[in-house]
Amino acid sequence: MKCTKRLFLFAGYDSQGIVGPSLEYYVQALARYGDIVLTMDTDCQPGMLDRLSGKVLHAHAERHGEYDFGSYKRSYMWISGHTGLSGYDVCYLVNDSVFGPLADIGPYLEKMESLGTDAFGLVLNPHRRHPHLQSWFIGMHRKVFLSDMFCRFISGVTAQKDKNAVCDLYETGLTNLFDSEGFSYDALFRVKGKKIYNAVETLCRLGLPFIKKSAFTRHGGSLGRQIRHILENTEDKALTSAVISDIDRLYGPGYWSRLTSCSRTGVCLRYFRYMINKLFPKKSVLFR
Repeated sequence: MKCTKRLFLFAGYDSQGIVGPSLEYYVQALARYGDIVLTMDTDCQPGMLDRLSGKVLHAHAERHGEYDFGSYKRSYMWISGHTGLSGYDVCYLVNDSVFGPLADIGPYLEKMESLGTDAFGLVLNPHRRHPHLQSWFIGMHRKVFLSDMFCRFISGVTAQKDKNAVCDLYETGLTNLFDSEGFSYDALFRVKGKKIYNAVETLCRLGLPFIKKSAFTRHGGSLGRQIRHILENTEDKALTSAVISDIDRLYGPGYWSRLTSCSRTGVCLRYFRYMINKLFPKKSVLFR
């Protein structure tokens, strides 16, 4: 049986310039199934990238301000100038806007690659006017990632005024290019609108093996019980430990405990406070 040769172009970011334990966990999980070239849109602290030694082909960190697609571009340019892409069967674009994987990622890769399409992803947003593959986990067969179209697209990534412009031009834009070039695509999950952030427990029950990081601060901390239930039932407790470590590092000591210790009534109160603050803006807190 032929072994699939995979390449992961990995985009990372950390506000403190740290390679945290959850990033190490994610990289290690992917490294079992392919080669990784990682670029962080971060000026990392000295020695940080050494934590990924032996897990990646190459790791680089610089604050370039082009968001994840700028990191994908830099990883693409590095591999193009070294071993090249022609030796790979599948190329993935992945980023660390999520915590996970919650389960072995191998079967998910095989399912995506067996969809019978030129490109594929974990999640497709079936937007009525602009359906698109979510860019935190997109895969492409050789027909796509070796094409002139993809080379022009990824090499042409530039800084944009904000994240919304990046999403419109590059995330939605990449799927639009698949359409215009006649490349077929599909995904394992279809998730409408902002459910990827707001319905994390439901999506986990359906089998999605990641939690979006923004869920940990969303709606005033009112998703804390959902998140706690997911991680309490995760088989690999090393992931739970890694997530807690990074959450408390990024948002302050004890954040995890405060986020996840809320009662059902407390969840409702957090969401009520969030809506009040949204309707009548003032200096607010995540939760109490």
